[in-house]
Amino acid sequence: MEAPGRIWFGYVAAVGIAVIGLFTLDLLAFVLALVLLVATVLGERYRGRQAALAAAAQDVDLPELVACWARGWAYSRGFPRPAEVPGGVRVEVGQPERRVEWVATDDAATLGGLVDTVRATPEAWLSVVTESPAGVRPWFAEGGLTAGDAEEALMSIGLADHEPRPLPDGYRAEVERDGGVVAVTVRPDDDAEVVAAGGRIAVIGTDAVADRIQTDPDHRRRGLGGAVMSLLVVAAREAGATRGLLVASEMGEALYAGLGWRVEARLVTARSAPPRTSAESGHD
Repeated sequence: MEAPGRIWFGYVAAVGIAVIGLFTLDLLAFVLALVLLVATVLGERYRGRQAALAAAAQDVDLPELVACWARGWAYSRGFPRPAEVPGGVRVEVGQPERRVEWVATDDAATLGGLVDTVRATPEAWLSVVTESPAGVRPWFAEGGLTAGDAEEALMSIGLADHEPRPLPDGYRAEVERDGGVVAVTVRPDDDAEVVAAGGRIAVIGTDAVADRIQTDPDHRRRGLGGAVMSLLVVAAREAGATRGLLVASEMGEALYAGLGWRVEARLVTARSAPPRTSAESGHD
């Protein structure tokens, strides 16, 4: 029987049992009817929520998510605004061994060209957001890139649905705003010099991108990560954001999932070969 049929049957059965109880004055029948009615209502609500989540997942525009996350990530870290390129965006990172990074989807029409571009660019990274990491890694290998072993998760949430987490006793939080970037630092009450946990969130329009969420190893398993995220989300909502985005490590993914974040896709990264020295290149 399909779910709508089961729900309809639940209502009919509850009414029928209640009618029997009315004629027989059987208290047990009334109790059974009430239990069946409550179970049916809860089942219908659950089915509606699952249908809404499924519809939201089907409506995900992955290229749009990639571009929005990259803009917020770059803004959070003070990089120039990403430039749009076929298949994704280019970010001027400007770090040693990571001078430039392309962030893209796994669209076969553009991925091969991006792999070639990254291979020809010293100190370049390519991060690909995909539902099939195993399908992307051969592109890296065949293109001569060095792939990283880790897989991360691109996650999103409607900020109104974020689960609140209080700051544990014994800690205090500092909230700082710099334009559209909000930073939270958590310190123990008894040591103002120690940073127990922290993170930041960058707001661009209605999107908020969480970044650099960290907890000191000596202060883990105390709920600090969830508390930091809650403080950041409150600040982002006050700034007008309605959707949250982040890229999570394997360790962080479990934390964010418990707060209501949903995995939209996976992210795998590769890099070009490091630049050769003058001795290696033969141009002494």
